[in-house]
Amino acid sequence: MNCLFLQDFLVSYSLPTLIVAVIVLAVSLTLNRVFDKLPALIKTYLPFLFAVIIYFLYDCLFVLKDFSFRRETLYAGLLSGSLSAVISSSIRKIKAGKPLGASATVLLIENILQGYIASDRLTQTAIEIESALLDDSNELSSEQQVIDKITYNCPDISNTNVIYLSKLIISAVKNIKGTKKD
Repeated sequence: MNCLFLQDFLVSYSLPTLIVAVIVLAVSLTLNRVFDKLPALIKTYLPFLFAVIIYFLYDCLFVLKDFSFRRETLYAGLLSGSLSAVISSSIRKIKAGKPLGASATVLLIENILQGYIASDRLTQTAIEIESALLDDSNELSSEQQVIDKITYNCPDISNTNVIYLSKLIISAVKNIKGTKKD
């Protein structure tokens, strides 16, 4: 890893966000192995939930020194969950001997959709969803495109789960790209 890349990463996302992401990754991987029979949607949301909780605790103990919840804590928690998902996807690709050529956004989307889409179509679907999200001309149409791509590539899951997955993907990508909208 290039030292300048690491410095840019830490300036953009902060060291606590990275530390929380690594903690969340370890906790999530452990819980996924212990509770193997959990529904896939719960396994998908666990890293994000843990990240918000852990970042909230970090914020209360070390930053604010007070028990209060800020909007920035939610964004930082979602970012930590997203980074945890990117790291997890990277590790899975390295173990499988596949190249990491995809962007962080594609790795994030792959990790969220892991278990829903066949592995041979996972990367292509993630790339298509990323391109739909990069088209900022109309947010509603990009959200509908994400829903359509998920529905087309995993017809076995319910419409409710498709909507939950699309909302998670959209919010995670916005957080990792730094384009939060209030």
